[in-house]
Amino acid sequence: MTLRFLPGLAAFLVALSSVQAEPLVVGFSRFHAEKASAAGGRLLYNELGCANCHEPTTGLPARRGPLIQGVTERLNVDWLRQFLAAPDTAHAGSTMPALLSNAEPGDPEAILHYLASLKTKPSAKTKPPTHVNTQRGEILFHTVGCVACHAPGAQFQPETGSPKESEFTHPSIAFPDLNGKFTLAGLSAFLLNPLATRPDGRMPRLAMDESDAVDIAGYLLNFEGSDGKSAPHLKPFVFDKALAVRGQEIVAAARCAACHDLPKEVAAKHVALKQLNVGCLSPAPPPGTPRYKLTPIQREALEMFLQSAPHESPAAETAALTLQALNCSACHERDGLGGPDAARKVYFTGDHNLGDTGRYPPPLTGVGRKLQPEWLDAVLQGANRVRPYLKTRMPVYGASTEPLAKMLGATDQRLEKPLPGGDDTAGRKLLGTQGGLGCITCHSWGDKPALGVQALDLSSLGQRLQPAWLAEYLVDPAAYRPGTLMPSFWPSGRASNQDIMGGDTARQVASIYAFAKSANGEPEGFPETSGAQFEIIPSDRPMVQRTFLEGVGTHAILAGFPTGVHLAFDGKTGRPAFLWKGRFFDAYNTWFSRFAPFEKPLSDALARWPSPEPGVPPVIFEGYKLDKNGTPSFLYSVSGLSVADRFEGVENGLRREISWPAASPTPPIVHPLDVVVTEEVSSKPGSRRFTYSWK
Repeated sequence: MTLRFLPGLAAFLVALSSVQAEPLVVGFSRFHAEKASAAGGRLLYNELGCANCHEPTTGLPARRGPLIQGVTERLNVDWLRQFLAAPDTAHAGSTMPALLSNAEPGDPEAILHYLASLKTKPSAKTKPPTHVNTQRGEILFHTVGCVACHAPGAQFQPETGSPKESEFTHPSIAFPDLNGKFTLAGLSAFLLNPLATRPDGRMPRLAMDESDAVDIAGYLLNFEGSDGKSAPHLKPFVFDKALAVRGQEIVAAARCAACHDLPKEVAAKHVALKQLNVGCLSPAPPPGTPRYKLTPIQREALEMFLQSAPHESPAAETAALTLQALNCSACHERDGLGGPDAARKVYFTGDHNLGDTGRYPPPLTGVGRKLQPEWLDAVLQGANRVRPYLKTRMPVYGASTEPLAKMLGATDQRLEKPLPGGDDTAGRKLLGTQGGLGCITCHSWGDKPALGVQALDLSSLGQRLQPAWLAEYLVDPAAYRPGTLMPSFWPSGRASNQDIMGGDTARQVASIYAFAKSANGEPEGFPETSGAQFEIIPSDRPMVQRTFLEGVGTHAILAGFPTGVHLAFDGKTGRPAFLWKGRFFDAYNTWFSRFAPFEKPLSDALARWPSPEPGVPPVIFEGYKLDKNGTPSFLYSVSGLSVADRFEGVENGLRREISWPAASPTPPIVHPLDVVVTEEVSSKPGSRRFTYSWK
């Protein structure tokens, strides 16, 4: 992919995220906006917070406002003033209504002082980010799932080409002025765990570490440079007691506590709906009434829902609207609806060897009868990840998904025909390559990698899948997952292997399920040697191995040293990538797998080189050489200057010697982060020597 970095985030974020007056509920805009319906009104009634003030309830996950306590310590107060005065202006598409239509000029300021006066629970002080890699943040933003909901950047070029604007079929959730709202530290903390301040899950938590959050925040804020400590800090805001008292009165009158968790002094009771054409639903709401700037379709849908209530909604409708409320439909298709549109599909990447199943999250059609209830519930709570090849990360929605597994199970259940008794010995043979179906050619089994492409791990099959669904799927996989590379070994229900269990399809499937559930060994056909027998141990001299390495790429060159600190060098960029301390490398997959996966070092103790700053001259890699002791020197050129970069093992670190023609200027030298760097005096012209010691 090509990265082009230009100033001005506003120029980046495109694709239907333009300013709009009406509140944006993506599920409504995508599935209900063309024709008003009671179901669409039910979704709107929930997502606009109407159910927080009025009856009836919707049966959908509650849409609450963010936690207010500590808000002036998280966000810039200048932006908060603007948002309180005109939410839809400060944040296009906001579902926060305008509450101060008849306010006095000083009311937003008084509210700010009241919010600042609220006591907050002691929390760990947010550490300022130390290192920011905005280019990495740009890649993460466009690959881990952010653009399923938010607009992609105009300057980011996906591997398969940028989408056309006409291919975006529904709007993206627009950003407010992020630089006006957040500091780098504040946005990083929010991205790391949005549920801490927005527990309703409409902004879910993606699996990421602090460096991921900092880099994405740096990209979104168009942060310049790499030193996070240079980022502006939030200005302290000291509240005035008299203004805070006035602000409390305004907050109580505006019924803010209906949507936000606030002290009991400003609690808000439900208000009965007596007439549908007045108040919030009126085209011209009276002063003091929440104002939403609803479209005619939105207003009609809300009226249709209220006219139909109270009534018991079908379970299937509740399940569908729950998925739409949480925007699960952005990534997943269910019953022919949802999933990424043509424009967003190019940002879903993974293992191309697996076809579409290696790029896109699985469909949710029938998921309530596909997955075991306990497994599905754990997935929704952030556990049981079985598709490591997908770069898109499954979010966690907090309490909003607690009833979802049970709901989907009730919706999708049907009378199932039980499988006959299975034989786990036969199941073991069927899964293997010695007279079986060869499932392990493509599927891993626990810590045993597949012999070819690395598809879904089958060892958890018995805990993960319901047997009746599995029996149907194996007969016709393409009917359940169009585009899958998975063939049928029981076409039209007839077993292709007639030797095991007499060719009885039902008993063969039952045997596979029984073996997986028994956890009794592994399928036949894995190499007798274990991966550990192919661990490279540089015991008396350095060892060099080329491989595919996670975080480096397909041109990784690994140098292992007996002293225990090792180097990963990127032969594509001609730059060192990282050091690690501990065991060196397991070469089993590199040497024996037909489709070698991206490997990892045998340690989590890493020290990375920072990414090159914009404008740094490119490096042309020219290979490497070994001296008589096996010590590597990496050869490259920078702006026509030939450089030899030698690494040698020393106690608790590496010694690095960089050499170039003596009459030439010194080439750019960058050191890894998180190690102690010591320069040694060198009397040799055209040479500098450094020692990197592990902290």
